[in-house]
Amino acid sequence: MTKPSARQNNDTERSKLFGLWIENRLLQVAVATPTRDGRYRLEIDAIACPDQAGWLMDRGLDNFTAAIETLVDRHEMRRGTVAVSLDGDFCVSRIAMGSPDAVNRELVSLEERVPRYLQLGPGRKATGRVRERVDEQTEYAITSVVNHSFMRVVYDVFRDCDVEIAWVEPSLVSVARLISQTQLSAEHPVLIADGTGSRWDVGIVYEGRLILDYRPAAADTAEAFHAAIDGHIERLHRFCHRYLGIHAGQLDQMVICGDPEKVERTASLFLNASGIDAVALRVPKLESLYEISDDQRLTQSVPAVASVLPLILGITSQQVPDLLTEVRRAPDLPWWSMLLRIGWPAIAAALLLMCGYGILQRERNQAAELLNGEPEVKATVVATQARMTVLAQQREWIDYLQSIEQQTAELDWNVQLMQITQSLPNTACLNEFRVEDGTHIRLDGSVFEERMVYEILEQLRHLPGIAQVALHATNPDTNSDATRFVIRLTMASKQGPSDGDVERE
Repeated sequence: MTKPSARQNNDTERSKLFGLWIENRLLQVAVATPTRDGRYRLEIDAIACPDQAGWLMDRGLDNFTAAIETLVDRHEMRRGTVAVSLDGDFCVSRIAMGSPDAVNRELVSLEERVPRYLQLGPGRKATGRVRERVDEQTEYAITSVVNHSFMRVVYDVFRDCDVEIAWVEPSLVSVARLISQTQLSAEHPVLIADGTGSRWDVGIVYEGRLILDYRPAAADTAEAFHAAIDGHIERLHRFCHRYLGIHAGQLDQMVICGDPEKVERTASLFLNASGIDAVALRVPKLESLYEISDDQRLTQSVPAVASVLPLILGITSQQVPDLLTEVRRAPDLPWWSMLLRIGWPAIAAALLLMCGYGILQRERNQAAELLNGEPEVKATVVATQARMTVLAQQREWIDYLQSIEQQTAELDWNVQLMQITQSLPNTACLNEFRVEDGTHIRLDGSVFEERMVYEILEQLRHLPGIAQVALHATNPDTNSDATRFVIRLTMASKQGPSDGDVERE
């Protein structure tokens, strides 16, 4: 178990530490206040987004800024340091583990796949990476990916509030680090299920390291999540056996954090089923590091406590997959750009005043002309109203024809084939592409690593025009070391699918 550094134990240098967890509709902060005995006292606070659409919508960005400013003022965070963790809605993590050559090959392949992570939104992606040696023959590398524009928003908001960000990392990585302090994953791998956000984040932790990160599709309820894990458990066993040399039966424990009622309901579904012992994960009592009241050791407080834990332990940014690295490397704005950024309200107000005065003068002149030609104006008004009536009728006719065109349009299979093949990794082999009854596509392919099947599913699920992605089978190829997979795609209806209709089995 890691202990605080000697520098942190010096009361003259110790100050408040902050850990912030960002979810699409919730901000949760853990405040660590130093105590005289060298430990910290933890307090948890949270702010929910007032808009159900979340922080990423246009209105949500203003709400996000206001929520951060509220937390900064409420807990006196200015001139302080905060460690940030992101829910799986904002980022993905990919892990490579094996010989140095195998890890190198996986990292090269991952660099090619990063621009195709469509679920993170359009535009440039930012990455954070940590690589370390496990033993003489094994290396471990984790690469996390996030939308660069979102990272810039987070960085600018905290910089404007005079708060330093130590790093930004995925929430599952920080929760895995917290679990390692409890020795739960010291001998056998442990499943993590984080239901604190709107969707479940699932991972496998072994010897304090996150070795798998994925999000079951359509697992919006406890029952759907249980069904997804029950359907994937054999593949997870094979994953542990292939990459860790661990017997399948040793992946038999799951820790769950999130809303207490949601956690209790989910854990009860795993009783006497699936061979998995599911238990609720409350904030652990690490008395050598911190103290926390029982009423705040709730399961939904785990991500925030996990966010501040590395600051308590004295971990540096080189030891975490810092998603802020590329944003920090961006050059600062020149002085004239900074001046424009600070003074733009006054400049905008002056321009608006000048434009308003010009418009006022023009309107006065036009009003005077209209008073002198009132009969001509009335005739113009009548003619305009007649034209508007004709245009409205023509608009209705055009809308009617467009609706007929949309309902009778045929799918462009060439475009669908191009989108699907471009979303596959370079190391994947597509053996068969079959169109069934005009609305279904059957993909038969091979990959050399079974976990790439889950990445292919995640990529296909976000392609436009696809309503449902279903994994029908994965089987070892008898003629090679590859894994055969069969995926069935259901195309969206001509009216376009809603978000709730897209699911993956």
